[in-house]
This record gives sequence, C-alpha cells and structure tokens, in this order.
Amino acid sequence: MKLPNLSFVVLDTETTGFVPRVNRVIEFASVRVQEGKETEEFETLISIPGDIPPTVQVLTHITAQMLTGKPSFEQVRETIRSKIGEHTVIVGQNVGFDIRMLKGEGIDLTERPWIDTSMLASLVFPELPSYSLGYVSTVLKLNHDPVHRALGDVHATLELLGKCWERLQELPPDELRVLFEIFSQSSPGYRQLAEVLPTVPAAKRPKWLQSGTRPSRGKKQITGDRVRLPDIAKPGVVLMEDSLAPQTLQRIVDTALAGEEPMWIVVKNLEASVRGLTFPEDNVQVLMPAPLLLNPEAAELLLLQQAFTADEATLAVKIRWYRPRAHRDLPVHGEERAVWYGKLACTEATPTYHRQFNPPPHVALIDHQQLLSILEHPDHPARAALSPATRLLITDASMLEDTATKAFKWQAVLDHLRAAAEGRADLTGFLDLLQLWIERVRAFQDVRYLTGQDLDTKETRLLKERLAPFIADETLPELPRRDLADLERILTPELLSHRIAWIEQRQGGSQSIQSVPERIGPTLADLLYGQHPTMLSIPPGSTATLREILPATDLPCSQPFPPCTLPLSIRTDIALDDLLRNPPPGKSVVLVGSRRIIEEKYVEYTAELEKKGVEMICQNLSGGLERMTAEFLAAPAPALWLLTPWSYEDVDLPAEIVDRLIIASVPFDHPSHTVLSRRAAHYPNAFEEYFLPRLEHRLFRLLRTFCRHRTFHGEVLVTDDRLKTKSYGKRVMAYLRQFAHEEKGAPKTGKPQMELF
Repeated sequence: MKLPNLSFVVLDTETTGFVPRVNRVIEFASVRVQEGKETEEFETLISIPGDIPPTVQVLTHITAQMLTGKPSFEQVRETIRSKIGEHTVIVGQNVGFDIRMLKGEGIDLTERPWIDTSMLASLVFPELPSYSLGYVSTVLKLNHDPVHRALGDVHATLELLGKCWERLQELPPDELRVLFEIFSQSSPGYRQLAEVLPTVPAAKRPKWLQSGTRPSRGKKQITGDRVRLPDIAKPGVVLMEDSLAPQTLQRIVDTALAGEEPMWIVVKNLEASVRGLTFPEDNVQVLMPAPLLLNPEAAELLLLQQAFTADEATLAVKIRWYRPRAHRDLPVHGEERAVWYGKLACTEATPTYHRQFNPPPHVALIDHQQLLSILEHPDHPARAALSPATRLLITDASMLEDTATKAFKWQAVLDHLRAAAEGRADLTGFLDLLQLWIERVRAFQDVRYLTGQDLDTKETRLLKERLAPFIADETLPELPRRDLADLERILTPELLSHRIAWIEQRQGGSQSIQSVPERIGPTLADLLYGQHPTMLSIPPGSTATLREILPATDLPCSQPFPPCTLPLSIRTDIALDDLLRNPPPGKSVVLVGSRRIIEEKYVEYTAELEKKGVEMICQNLSGGLERMTAEFLAAPAPALWLLTPWSYEDVDLPAEIVDRLIIASVPFDHPSHTVLSRRAAHYPNAFEEYFLPRLEHRLFRLLRTFCRHRTFHGEVLVTDDRLKTKSYGKRVMAYLRQFAHEEKGAPKTGKPQMELF
C-alpha cells in the first residue's frame, strides 16, 4: 500500500474499560509507515495496580499474571510517545477512543492530525452493514491475528487502510473532486489525506458507488395472493388473528393494493418491514418519521460551511455522493448520527415531511408511533391526508400498549437540555434551579413518582413561570423547546389526571422527568377506534387478554390467514450450561433472561468454545445490534448468539439463516417496571390478568421473528424449567402448543429424545 508523501503511525490500545482515568491501558502497539513502507513496529503490555475485569480477560486473553513484571504506564510513557512521533498522522480504528484513553494516561494527542479507518471504511464500503474491525476483517479477509490484541488490531487496521486506499483510487472525477473539496476544509488528518488523494481519476463509476446503500425493491405487480380482510366501513374496531408465516405482511399489502378504499398499514418497525416487502412504489407511499428524513435546506447549509468537523466531513461527502432522501439511504456511522439528528433531520414542521402526505396516499405504510402522533395532534400536517374513509390496519397490535406509551410520553432529559444551553446563561441558570428541585424531590431515589403535593408548591410554580419564555424562544432548536413544553405539562397538576409521572436517575447520573398515560385503552378508544375504521392484527387466541388496548373482550375475530406451525419442543431437563458445553450444529439464537447472565456465560464459556471452533456472540459484549447482526451473518457454523428476548424482537436477518431458536428463559416483564407496575395495580390478579398475557403475546412475536429468518428445518427449543416447576407452566405450554408441528422428531442437539408437543 502506498500513500505518497504521507507518514503515519497506526496505533491501538487494549484497556480495562471505556472511561479514561477510571479504566486503564493494559497494552499498546503501533506500526510506523513512511513512504508506503513499514519502518518500525512496537508492542508492550502494561501493568496496572488493580484487577482486569473478567470480560476483558476473556476478550483480550490478557491475564493479571501476564502483566506481572511489566512496566507501568508511567515507566513506558516516554517510549510510547517517541513511537507515536511528533509530526506523523495518527491512524486507528475508532481512534478517538484510543486518543481519549491515552490522554487519561498522560499522553495528550487531541490536537494531533488523525484518520479514523472505521469512518473512512463507512465512506468507501457503503455496502457493509457494520464497520467493526472484527467484521470487516472477516469479509475483507484482512490479516487480523491475534484478534482483540493491540498488535493484531494494528495489522488489521493497516490492511483496512490499504483496502480503503484501493477504493479511493476507483473514484471518478466528480466524486474525487467532492472528496478533495470537503476533506480540504476538515480536520487536520483529513486535510493531509486530501493532499495525497489520487490525481488520476477512474474512467467510470465503480459498482459500489453506483449502488450505495439504498435498498432496492422490485416493481412487483399485484399477484392475486390476497386475503379476505375484515369488513369495516365506519369508525370502530375489528380483530383479525395474525400468523407466524413470514409472508403475511406482503399478502396484506397486495390485498390493500387491490382494494378500492384507501388503507394505511401500520407496522411496529417501518424500515425493517419495508426491507422485507416488494411492491410497485408508485402505488404505495412509505410515510417516514420526520427524524429519518433528510431536510434538503439543512443539507445545503451543511455543504456551504467553510469548515467541517471530521464527522461533518464524512457525512457531507456521503450526501454529495449518494444524494439520499432518508437515513436508510446512507451508511450513517459513529458520531455522524449526532450530526444527522442535530443538523440534518426533518421535523414535523419541515415541508419535506409534509410532502409525503400530498397527494393523500391510497395505500400507505407507517409506524405505530407516527400514526398515534398524527391522531394526537389536530394540527398535524398529515391530518388532511387521513380521511374518515381511510381504513387503518394495525399489525403487531399486541405492541400497541408499548408503542402508544412511547408516543404519548412527555419527557425532559436534563443532559439534552444542558447541551442546548451551551452559551445560554439564562437557560443554564434555569436548569440549575430545575436540578436543585429534582434533587430535593427525588431524595436520593433512582425512581421517584411525582404527586400533587410535589407540584403544588411555590418552588414548582416559580419553575413554571420561568419556563414560558424558553418555550416561546424560537432561537432555541425545536427539540429542546419540545422537551421544555413537556416539562411544563408535567409540572401542571391538573394535566396529570390519569397519568403516571416520575423523576428518574439512571446509572451514570443521567436524569429525566417523564409522564405517560396511566391506561392506554381509553386514549386509543378516543383517538383511534372512535375516529377511524380500525383493524387490529393480534396474536391467535388473544381476544380476551388484550385488555389494555381493547374497548371490549367479546369482539368478533376473523382468521384470514391459514395456520402456520413449526418444530417446537420443550426440554426442561436441559440447562443453558448443557447447551454451551455441547453446542448444537448450525447457527443458534439463544434467548437469555438478563444481560448479567449473558456476561457470566461469556466469561465462563468463550475460551472453551473458541477451542471447539464455535463463535459466541453476546449482547453488550459484541457491540450494538447492527454489529452483532453482521457478525452473526458472517460467522461460520456452529455459532451461538446470546441476547435478551426484548432485543431479539428487533433483529432483522435475511431468510434461511437461523437453524435454531433456544428460549432459555421465558421473557416476563419485570414486576417493578416503572410503568407496568402501576398499570398492573388495576387488576385483581395482576400476574394472571396482566403479566402472563404480556408474556404470551411476546412469545408469539418471538416465534414470528424466528419464522422470518429460520432455515427450512429451523426449530424452536424451550428449556426454561419453570414451565414444569411453576403453576403457570401448564398455561404457557398450552399457549405454545398451538404453534407446534404435530409430527414428532428430535432436534439435532446430540441429546436424548425431547418432550414434543
């Protein structure tokens, strides 16, 4: 790899955690490159006074014994400083983290020019779903050995930089000029990279640049693969049973396209749903939430800036190259997300957002929260497009309680407001008073419910008086003004009738004031069922167990979809440890009850599984959901993915990927949940009437998620022994029985015959 006239050093650190000065650097490595040649390589372990967390030991294979006799950072600081050099460009994967950790150890590199290969890769490898070093090393076949050790990461980072350089050499004239112009106005590292960009552009656009990341959908014509939906022509609600079959939503869309009356199809996760559908785009309008749409005027202002931060620069280049309409059209990565939501996203007042609804769509796809926001606000720009004749078909209706709770939430987050108050002494002074009030009221409690007595005080009334000018101040951005308006509502006792309000302090110190409806059903009846013809798609057999969202429990329920079952078995004599000691073949998703248990199993079994050639991906320890998804796709079988059931509901994988879903713990809501515990108090038997139904509904959604990406022989295994030892076990097993194949056959787990339905 040659980067003419650019000298740089690639570096990496291994640390005991993510917080500078609190966590310590335990390994440092670097490779110096001059005129395209590696001239120096350095690596050292570093002793620390405390212990290495077990998860870090497993991840890095660095143990406390290995650090015995090694120099402290104080002893090796000047050596490291000399290896980095004084004038070279610093290169690293997520290099900002390494720079922060080194600053915590006394080496301040914050003013040095740097290049982040993770961000550079997101620019020139738009087709990749993740830019973690482990994932890109797998798909780009980089030399990454050993993984999660400083020198191994440095070698992989250096090769990744070379791969990025190869793609930069494929840029045609217009795109190369855009990159040069924007990088020349950016951070020092990117300015130096601009100076050595290729001078001879490529003759034609490469395929990777032509496609970008915009998802493609075929121009599918209506096929006739339709279903008979319930008849409803006036405001009210009718029910229809959902199906595990992955093509159910496609059949609903095809049926809506063939109908004469307008229909809005309301889904829980809009972007994931759209990716799984095929439809003629001229006939179906995808109504994107405002924050996911690009505001063209804001984008133009960004591009006219005379200087760019590093994250602004890479995002500005992507906007010029790919000409996106929405967030999903771009590989938005890292801190670019903050730039998107802070500078580029639409609001509900933006004309671009309004244009989605004009002309009114005949068939529309929209998500739960956006629809409920439209219904809640009479002056919403979409109200004119939602005629009284428009039928609403709400899929995933068992999620309506949760999505409506979020849609109707009032919330003021102090960290967000503090960020908006930078440079504003008046708002900062108000927030100081608000924080004093919070500390007095919450009295050291992590969650403190607000009462009328808390709000009927002179201090609270003074806060409300001081709020009004900020809410009216149009020089403040819209989002903080919205938070302040929510705060005013929460501080008004008469508005909190039939609402839950509380102060919450999270781990790490973040504070917020929140309020949600005490019950969701009355609000839905008023805004939704009483105003529009509404079809609710519910889990089979749940008409009597959706009391939080249904106006009555004796509503008729149609069954438009044929039943769909799958191989499902229960073996309560198999523990999670048994499965980890003797992992099944293929790719398995394992649902575990808590992140704490996942961390324990990661520490206990990772080394043993590595010896067997089994990759185990763990929530919270293997990055975010996108990264875990990408690494699970790239992992060779056998592979295990441990995550919580709540996270699995949002997993979006292609079809024919997962061989096995293992439910190691049935996913009950926590009985002390801030909101659910208050709602449960309305039931004579909260466990059987509220928490058990929510469990059943979630189990259905988990099975349906699995059906979307299971292999042809993909099977479900439930191992939670509470189904045999607890009184509610028979009810849960009876609920699951309706989704199980009748034929018997043992899953291929290497264990004795299982108890099958």
